[in-house]
Amino acid sequence: MARPLKHIDPKKVARLAGIGCPPNEIAAVLDCEEKLIIRRFSDVVQRAADAGKKRVRSRLFQMAVNGNLGACIFLCKAWMGMRETDPVSINVSANAVATFGLSDQQQKQISRLAEQIQHRVFVREKPQPEAIANGNGNGDHTPPALN
Repeated sequence: MARPLKHIDPKKVARLAGIGCPPNEIAAVLDCEEKLIIRRFSDVVQRAADAGKKRVRSRLFQMAVNGNLGACIFLCKAWMGMRETDPVSINVSANAVATFGLSDQQQKQISRLAEQIQHRVFVREKPQPEAIANGNGNGDHTPPALN
C-alpha cells in the first residue's frame, strides 16, 4: 500500500521559488522531501524562478535608467562586459652614471664571478666535495672573498 499523497499548495511553492528559493529550501519550509518538490513541482519552480529573475532584472534596469550609478556600473559590467582597469604608468630614466672606479684586478675578479654564476645557473653541476664541506647542505657555498 502506497503512502497517502501529501498536500502541498502549488501557490506557496511558486511564491517561494519566485523569491529565489531553490528546491531544498522550499522543501524545508513546506516540511517535505526535496525529491517531492522536484518530482511534482519542477515546472512550477522553474517558471516562478524565471519570473522572479525577470522582476529583479526589470527593477535593476529601471534603477539604472533613473540614474542610480551603482546599477549603471553593475549593468555595464554584467551585460556589456566592461571592466575597470587601473591605469599604470611607468617612467624610467636611464641617466645613471658610475662614479667609482675599479682596478683591472677587481674587474677581472668580477668577470670571473659573473662567469661562475652564469655557469651555475645554466649548467647545474654536482657540488664538489670541498663545496659540500663549506656549504649549507643544498649544494650552495659561499664564493671566495674579493681581495
